[in-house]
Order: sequence, then C-alpha cells, then structure tokens
Amino acid sequence: MMLWAYFYCYQLTLDSYKKVESATGSEVPTVVYHEKANQILQANTLAINEGIECGHGLAQAAALCPQVHILEYNRDAEKETLLSLANRLYPLASDIVIDSHNAIAIRLDNLLQYYGNLEALWRVLFDEITIAGIHFYFSTAWGVEAARLLAKNKTNKCTDKKETITLLLSGCRLEQTELDAKTIATLAKVGVRQIGQLLKLPVHELGQRFSNDTIRYLTALRGETFPQYVLFRPSISFQQTKTLSFEVENTQHLLPSIKALLQSLEHYLRARNLLSSSILFQVHFREEEPLPIEVNGAMPFATQKDWLVLVELKVETLLLPEPAIAVSLTCQQFEPIENDGNDFFSHRFTTVAQKQLIGRLKAKLGDGSTLHPKAGDSHTFEGMTVNHIEETSPSYASDITPAFLFCEPMPLHLSTRICFGPIRIQTEWWSNNPSKKDYFIAETSHGVRLLVFKDAKAHWWTQGLYS
Repeated sequence: MMLWAYFYCYQLTLDSYKKVESATGSEVPTVVYHEKANQILQANTLAINEGIECGHGLAQAAALCPQVHILEYNRDAEKETLLSLANRLYPLASDIVIDSHNAIAIRLDNLLQYYGNLEALWRVLFDEITIAGIHFYFSTAWGVEAARLLAKNKTNKCTDKKETITLLLSGCRLEQTELDAKTIATLAKVGVRQIGQLLKLPVHELGQRFSNDTIRYLTALRGETFPQYVLFRPSISFQQTKTLSFEVENTQHLLPSIKALLQSLEHYLRARNLLSSSILFQVHFREEEPLPIEVNGAMPFATQKDWLVLVELKVETLLLPEPAIAVSLTCQQFEPIENDGNDFFSHRFTTVAQKQLIGRLKAKLGDGSTLHPKAGDSHTFEGMTVNHIEETSPSYASDITPAFLFCEPMPLHLSTRICFGPIRIQTEWWSNNPSKKDYFIAETSHGVRLLVFKDAKAHWWTQGLYS
C-alpha cells in the first residue's frame, strides 16, 4: 500500500517571526492579521491568554489586548518558509510535494527499506521539522487527499494500518472535506453527513448525481485512484527572502533576520557537503532600490557563526536610505568540501586563524584593505618581494625571500647573530650602478629575523624583515 504523510503547518508566519523574536530575547502577544478578510489567522500563546482567538477582527483583538503586536499575513512569505523547510527535508526524503502555501506531503512507503521501519523514519522527519521551529498537525494515509483531510482534522496519528486509517476517516465531517457547499447540502438531504457514510456508497450511484471532479476526489479519498503531483526539487542556488515584522531604521535590528537566513543557508550547505566564500544580502525598501551587501570570506564557510562575524562588521557601518521592509540572501558560488588526506590536525588552527583575520579585515575596512606579499619576477631582493591586492594566498620562489622590504636599506646597529648565508648577488655590472652584496639572515636577541647584507666596503646594512 502506498503511504503518505501530510504536515499542515498552521502558523508559518508566526513561526518565522518567533525565530527573530527568540534572537532578540523578547516575547510579546503577537497575532497574524489578514487585512482583506479582517480576521486574526494566527496567535501566539501570550495573545491567546489575553483572550484573542483566530477569527476575531482587528478591533476586537485590540480591545482585548491593546499592546498586541500585529504581523501582516503574507501568503508568498509563508511559501518561502515552506520551501526552506522542504530544502531541509530533501536529504531525508526524496518524494516531497508542496501542497498549497502551508502544507507539505511526503511519501513514506518507498523509504522504509532505508530506515528499517516506519517508526524510525517518522522519528527522523518529526524531529527535523520540530527542530526547524515549525508547528504542525499531521497524519498518514494511503494518498495525499486522505492524509490532508486527517491532518486538517488534527488527527496527529502516524499509522500504516488500513483499518485504522479507514476508522479515522469515518469520523470526519463532510464540511472538513474539499467538497463544495452544493454537494454537501445534497448529501445532507439523504442523511450523509460523515465520511464513513460516504465511503460506503457505491461509486456508480454517486456518478449519476455528481460531477466528475467530485467523483475524482472521492475515489482518491478512498484510495482507489492516485492523482499525479509535481515533486519538489531543490534549486541549484540558494535564495531566500525574509519579510521584516516591522519597518527597520536601525541596522542592528536587521541582525535577527540575517541570523535566520544564515541558519537556513547553513542547512542548505551542510546537506549538500558544500562551502561558499561569497554571499549577497539585499535590504529591500518601499521606494528605494534594494541595497546590496556583498560579503566575501578569505576562505569558504558553511556555518552561521563564521558568516555572522563578517556580516556584523559590514552591517555596523551601513546607512539605510529609508526604513527596510525585507532582507534577502542569495548564494550562487559553491565549493565542495575536499579531503586531501592530510592529518586532521595539521596546520589547522594557524591557517584558519590567518584566513579568518583576513576575512574580518576585508569586511571591516573593504576588499582593498589587505595586501598579500608575493614573490616578484626578479633575482634581486629589491624586486623579489611585491604586494598585491589579491584573493590568493602568498607564494614565494625562495625560502630566503623576506615578507617585508624597507624602502631604503638602513645601517645595522643591533647586536645579531648570523643564522643563514652568505648569498652573493652581483648584478647590473653593465650599468653605471653596479651592485655587489653578500646577503645573510640575522637574528636579534628578541628572536626577530632580518635580511642583512655586507657591501663592497664591508659595511653592514639591514634591508628586510621576516614575519
């Protein structure tokens, strides 16, 4: 028997807001208001405790709780949250159907061979959705239509027993189905008010009285036919938008929403074993064009905490042209996590710390703020070390090449000891400025290593510094 699970996410807007609310550490009575219907669609626990119920109008809710925080209902924003959840579940289950803007269906029977049994599979899916902070009603049945009806009836039961599913369906009222009001009224005239009574009626008798759409729905509800659904497939790039619960003028108030977006990106990258070194935020306004915030890391990252350090440095110097209403995050450049076979602990901390420092400097001061010493195309020390604003890590042609050269050689007055050398460089004998020098690496009493040389007159000079 085919088996589908259906998750009816009844308060997606509120759940999305709770992530931001928990990040700020404050919680107030909050409701989600549908302006066209003049109805409260969702309410948190504090609002319910004040007497506010779903279905109340805005005036009634304000009268019961004057300090209530009102969120605007946005169907598209809820679907964005649902798509984020689908991306999170996709590594665990392949056959996922996005059903409307606030519900998701997952086929279970073809996954049992991988998880061993239904209980283990269900626990994995249940825990993942719960960790995502989504509230839902659920159920299982032989098809999406039957599972949808049971979930919206708040059955909250997972079973693959056909008899149990039939019994649960029998207790549902016709008003909870997708039948139109005219069909329900017609069935009520003959005493049919519950699904159990309807399932007992022969299909050929129903076909004489009702439309083809009604018959198709009823046969799917019985598990006799299985309509085709478009399966969810994740996009090749990451893009997510978060609508702000209030207009933001202070850039620091953007951070909770940014954290939530980075958390979604982390799950996206981890599930695919990917890293990224470049992400793009856009702050959206009512009148102005979106303000881009490009963040580049000195090394690829995947975790929220690594990106957040760089983003905070970018945001603290940001000036908003007008109050922001939404923030979006896009990531299109990915790199696979490579295993080069080296020891796990080899050079791990020094390399990472260096690259993290470079990334923070660029985020704080700009991409042109850091210079990388590199080996130049010259056999003389004066032209051997050059600085370039580049993303690549430094590379040197010789171990003796210093990291930093002085603009002009300075007389050596410090007490030092020779630890390498000499290397004689004699050049430009064809010109009016011939050079003949013996180079050494000298170390001071404080452990600082210098590039020193002795000229033709036996005078000692220092020309560079090793890092």
